[in-house]
Amino acid sequence: MNASTLNTATLNTATLNPTGITRQVAGYVAATRHADLPAATVLTTKRLLLDGIGCLLAGTRGAPGAIAARATDHLLGGTAGHSTIFYNGKRSSARDAAFVNGITLYSVGVNDIHKASGSHPGGAIISALLGTSEWLGTPGADMLTAMVAGYDVMGRLGRATIPSHRERGFHPTGTFGTFGSTAAIARLLNLDQDRTSDAFGIAGSQAAGLKAYVADGSLTMIFHAGRAAQNGVEAALLAQAGFSGPHSVFEDERGFVRATSDEYRMEEISAALGQRFEVDDTSFRPYYGCTLTITGSGSTAAILKRAPNPQPENIESITVRCHPIVVEEVGNNAPQTLLAARLSMEFNLALVVMRGDVLVGDVDDSDLWNPTLRSLMGRVKFDTDTSMPRYGTVVTIRFKDGSSDSVGMDSPKGDPGNPLSWDETRHKFEKLVAPLGAAARAAHVADLVLDLEQTNGTVLAAAINAVLR
Repeated sequence: MNASTLNTATLNTATLNPTGITRQVAGYVAATRHADLPAATVLTTKRLLLDGIGCLLAGTRGAPGAIAARATDHLLGGTAGHSTIFYNGKRSSARDAAFVNGITLYSVGVNDIHKASGSHPGGAIISALLGTSEWLGTPGADMLTAMVAGYDVMGRLGRATIPSHRERGFHPTGTFGTFGSTAAIARLLNLDQDRTSDAFGIAGSQAAGLKAYVADGSLTMIFHAGRAAQNGVEAALLAQAGFSGPHSVFEDERGFVRATSDEYRMEEISAALGQRFEVDDTSFRPYYGCTLTITGSGSTAAILKRAPNPQPENIESITVRCHPIVVEEVGNNAPQTLLAARLSMEFNLALVVMRGDVLVGDVDDSDLWNPTLRSLMGRVKFDTDTSMPRYGTVVTIRFKDGSSDSVGMDSPKGDPGNPLSWDETRHKFEKLVAPLGAAARAAHVADLVLDLEQTNGTVLAAAINAVLR
């Protein structure tokens, strides 16, 4: 079989199932318009975008973004591009800007969470969206539509495969994130159903991310967000240029879902498309940490706020009642790196005791090795209970005077059922960017996001960059 015959066979195979799940999702992504979105969904999308930009700006003060920027310098060979790497203000391709900006955004540890998928959509989708829309000068309304589409695809893959996908050892932000960013960029490029299906097919051979980082707190967890953002830009551009991918990549017996999970609900990928939007089921992260530590942090903070003597020296013990999976994934009373500390329930509860509500990612080695904080970590104990919800906790603090107090929490502030308002989101954004010392320019970014329909991606990127220069 020659190359021409092989290509024809591939294209014919891709059209055998015109109504399959992948093509349904691709059709939805291609057809959705801003006018189709409920006003409340649009506002939630703006809040998530502002939150993601705040994390991106805060992340420019940290090491992971710097490492990624240096590596990308070598890859670029000094050439200029059309999208901004915000860490250093340099211009790059949209693909490589998405990579560095995704790592920078995700490195802070307070970006959004989609609990049903166990993923952090903003790191992958927002970073890809910003670079590509800056390059294309995309109208703000189309940026919002693309973001909704990306969150939908990412969240639905999680609903279909979690918990099996995660239990197999995959990191959802990297795997689902590749498809989410692909959907967003396909929408920005105005790809039709066929080309969007191709893009998803290409993304299926890129989607990756292993949870092996849990063993030693290495930086590959953060890498996954940047790679997913980069993959999405690349997949959509390849499809636009005519590169083909399998149009049944989700549902095929050799496709993504079956290859990466033992138990799945395939129908969840396409259920209620255009009627239920996953951005509306995405949580804002009110505390430093990870998905499984947030309710513990919130419960601890609530106890301390009403305790007469909440100082560390007055605390005898902290007991966390939780599902066993919590101990398996975030039980670590001796983290050796900052990333391992973020994934440690003991560290996060001790951090709240030491510093109160930790809303920003300004945690450094002085916190990691603080002797008082280390002592507090040793006082945290677990009481596992299989009846507890996966993300819920009941925290009991026993004080040295013999008193104790308990708070249980399944839905912390920031969850869809207990959401941050626009003003609260803006307040968090302001706290995230305050160390940059550019309050007026940051306020301008927030104003642009609130009225995003009146601007475009080029203007927004310039305003973000101005906060840093």
